Amino acid sequence: MKLSNRVLSTEKLSYLEVAKLARSVPDAIYLNIGEPDFPTPAHIIEAAKEAMDRGDTHYTSDEGIKELREAIAEKESKRLGLNFDEENVVITAGATGGTYSALMASIEPGDEVLLPDPYYSGYYYAVQMAGGKLVGVTQMEERGFQIDSNELQRKTSSKTKAMIVVSPNNPTGVVLNDNTLKEMAEVACEKDLLVVSDEVYNEFVFNGEFRSIGTYPGMSERTVMINSFSKTYAMTGWRVGYAVGPKKIIAEVAKVSHATGVCVSSISQYAALAALQGTQEPTKRMLEAYKVRRKILVEALKRISLFRLVEPQGAFFAFPNISATKMSSMDLFRYLLGEAKVVALPGYPFFGAKGENHIRFSYSTATSKLEEAIARITEAMKKL
Repeated sequence: MKLSNRVLSTEKLSYLEVAKLARSVPDAIYLNIGEPDFPTPAHIIEAAKEAMDRGDTHYTSDEGIKELREAIAEKESKRLGLNFDEENVVITAGATGGTYSALMASIEPGDEVLLPDPYYSGYYYAVQMAGGKLVGVTQMEERGFQIDSNELQRKTSSKTKAMIVVSPNNPTGVVLNDNTLKEMAEVACEKDLLVVSDEVYNEFVFNGEFRSIGTYPGMSERTVMINSFSKTYAMTGWRVGYAVGPKKIIAEVAKVSHATGVCVSSISQYAALAALQGTQEPTKRMLEAYKVRRKILVEALKRISLFRLVEPQGAFFAFPNISATKMSSMDLFRYLLGEAKVVALPGYPFFGAKGENHIRFSYSTATSKLEEAIARITEAMKKL
């Protein structure tokens, strides 16, 4: 029996190897995980309990419960200055489910998808499983990880069907500026491309200003904006995300979402509704904590001579260049694990070929642990 080429041709990244190595080191501090360390706010958990007590434990519509879609449409209309209603929204299994569904609904086998490189591996998997071919476009480190517009033009071909935009970016932390977004929008309009805009970290902007590519001229009718409750509300395990875009596209995205899971957990959806409608103070406190942690990590990394850092503007990652160490990113990962008992994430293979010569640190961990990890990293790097 032969399995599908989509699966067989998809490279399996060595997350398990990294996890196994990390577990072998007692008292290691984890700076590799892109997940809030905060608990889900109490009022959200209470709403889930109330939904269960009411008996709201059955299938919902494919697109998601009407009240949640209406609340998202209202929020996104205000945030983006566009006009949405519930038919512009589909609830998905996290942002991952939304990204996959949008690509599966729009590309044919062999179609090419443009993506900023380095990139989070989840996009690679989504493109591969949809039968497409990922085409990386360089995020230029010397220009603050903005996109190389000339390369974007060169790599857009007759086979190009879609473009993925990620801002704030994982792993670089860059927030795409107005010039970059304009250039990407112009290419998308000229070549009639679907754009999938990952805006999961739109609240996590600490320097600069977030803008959605979907708000640029000609883009609202071709852009699917992906978002999630995972990071903003510390709800990673609840698996609630959403896609917002033109009704005719969202209707097709909903078909894929149904095929992969029928609907998102009803309990999680009612919890997400409470997240939107309830107090936003827990989120504000989390963002303030991330702001402090970012400052601590950035200042420390800048003091380490073997690192060259483009200061992250958003998300909760730093992605220093490590080429001065003369080590591969996997070798430096192993060194920091063994010498400093700190778990980072190597740039390659996790973030594509352009991820090599970098390592990613997450500051989504408690400040006390972050400070201890920084002290350990600093001492270990001095030995090199």
